[in-house]
Amino acid sequence: MEQASRRRSALLGALVIAVASQVSMGLEPGAFTISIAVVLLPALCSLWPVLPVAWSMVLAAPGVFLLRALARLTTVGTMAGSWNAHAPEMVFYVCYGLLFELYRHKVRFHPFPLWACLPLAGLDALSNLAELLVRVGLDAFLPASLGQLLLVGAVRSILAWGLLRLLDGYGFQLLRREDADRYRRLLLMTASLKSEVAWMDKGTALIEDTMNRAYHLYSSLRDNGGTASDVELALSVATDVHEVKKEYFLIMRGISEALEKEDAGAGMVWQDLAALLGQSVAQTAQAAGKQVVFQRDSRVQFYTTQHHYLMSIFHNLLNNAVEAAPTQGVHHIALTARAEGDNYCFTVRDDCGGIPPERLGQIFLPGFSSKINYTTGAINRGLGLPLVKGLVEEKLHGTIAVSSADGATTFTIHIPKSELEEG
Repeated sequence: MEQASRRRSALLGALVIAVASQVSMGLEPGAFTISIAVVLLPALCSLWPVLPVAWSMVLAAPGVFLLRALARLTTVGTMAGSWNAHAPEMVFYVCYGLLFELYRHKVRFHPFPLWACLPLAGLDALSNLAELLVRVGLDAFLPASLGQLLLVGAVRSILAWGLLRLLDGYGFQLLRREDADRYRRLLLMTASLKSEVAWMDKGTALIEDTMNRAYHLYSSLRDNGGTASDVELALSVATDVHEVKKEYFLIMRGISEALEKEDAGAGMVWQDLAALLGQSVAQTAQAAGKQVVFQRDSRVQFYTTQHHYLMSIFHNLLNNAVEAAPTQGVHHIALTARAEGDNYCFTVRDDCGGIPPERLGQIFLPGFSSKINYTTGAINRGLGLPLVKGLVEEKLHGTIAVSSADGATTFTIHIPKSELEEG
């Protein structure tokens, strides 16, 4: 099944490349044709990670020749001369495919760094040189020819970089609205699960300690003449806690393994993550019937595989601000990110009511909550801010601080760049 899927992918990729090859430019009329198809190849790899590039290019080579010959038949009424004019181009596609297959494993296409254009231009020029050697022999090494090849490779590589940047900037907008919303909900759910696993991990020490104390109580009762029923009860408690611990660990391991498999090296660019957070704020405020203006100021760009932790941290802080906002009036929430030395500094500011001074020292304590439903008497479990603090300090080795005055609150988070940056 997997081999059949790879064959289908290779054939489809070859078809796309062969068709795209018909958009081209020539160094000399009727001689060396430079196809723009390879400009699309990095974008194809970004959108289609499982594309077997080498096989697709090898299969595309005869397809490109056939399309060139058919175009010649259409324009001049004969295929005569097609072999000499277009067959050498197959050498370019085969060489480029093999070199690009090696190249793609050394670079990241999302985001695509500008420095990666240099080796991309090099393999483009080498492939064109192989084709030119077939066409004109050793004259391919003339300075004028080499200069043209390097120029074409450089221009084509910059175009590929620009196309990938365009996809990075507008990729979320290219999704259908329902797909984008589904992706946002899935990302939030995954971030929430990762956060809960992190919180559960903190509880393992408590379970272990409870089991040890229960067994110590059993031993004390047994050795100091406790009644048989008390000894049996203490042993039963220790045994039950041990069973709970085993089940607890199995659940943690199962969720963690599922999340790791789902994650499998995936990551996000910070700007995309901030955009999703903005959408979440807008939907939460709309559902609550509140007027909230969300602003984001991202003066940094980085790719990170810690996006689930960042999503959970800022989703909690932003949701808290929306929940605190009164239903009357217009309120503002701002998320900013900037570089400060070896750290990234993030701030979440809001004018949604503030935090009383006497509570500022308590908000990160487990169990503390100011969210009480006075109609039902239900109290929020109070894990949001303690969880945020735990993720910032223990998972990302950063710091978090809060200040509040005149109805406005600011959370300031510093996280080392080394904890977030990837690639």
